[in-house]
Amino acid sequence: MNETSANPVFVALLFILRCLVPLAILFGISYILRKLGLVAETPEPPIEYDENGDTPPTNTMTNKKES
Repeated sequence: MNETSANPVFVALLFILRCLVPLAILFGISYILRKLGLVAETPEPPIEYDENGDTPPTNTMTNKKES
């Protein structure tokens, strides 16, 4: 049988291309969709958020103390 040469530089190049080409395609599609306005930017968080990044309570009825 014929042996194929497995030059490490060639193998490394193929590995990088296998990873970077799909990544570049995905980023390109994402860029085009944002430019066309089909994908919206993420909204800013509400003002009620704490400075610590904690979320505000979702149900105020359960968080009130009963008297």
